Amino acid sequence: MNLKIEIRYAVLISLLMLLWLSLEFMVGLHDTYIQYHPFVTLFAFVIPIVCSRMALKDKLEELNGKLDFKQALKTGIIIASLAALFAIPVQFVFHYLVNPDFFDNMIFYSVTRAMASGTDVVKAKAEATSYFNFTSYLLMSVFGTLIFGSVIAAVMAWRMRTDK
Repeated sequence: MNLKIEIRYAVLISLLMLLWLSLEFMVGLHDTYIQYHPFVTLFAFVIPIVCSRMALKDKLEELNGKLDFKQALKTGIIIASLAALFAIPVQFVFHYLVNPDFFDNMIFYSVTRAMASGTDVVKAKAEATSYFNFTSYLLMSVFGTLIFGSVIAAVMAWRMRTDK
């Protein structure tokens, strides 16, 4: 089984996600403009969508223009699985090397918002601390990539199949 296309695009997705996170950090979305972070970060979903489409186009070419749903879905699921695996080093690199203050900044922002809105600051800090930590983000990254990647795989497989 030749997995060159799947590996290439899983690596590409992972590197582009690391680049996206780094760009968010460099433009200040993790500190100065933190209030915009939840909205801007949603645009990162474009990366796996575009890469999955490119991968299936390459797979279609490799298979001489014949790509059934099962082949396309298998390709997409393999890419999602590999990208989920590669998400682990991406999270390590980003949170330990690029922006080690990410979680502290997010917790501080949550507490500041709680103070400004008059809600329970102790509760807000406890909730933020349980959400904004490396283990939580690692699990969300791996399982989110696997689940979202599988959904993308199914949609793209349906759209790009040649046995319509």
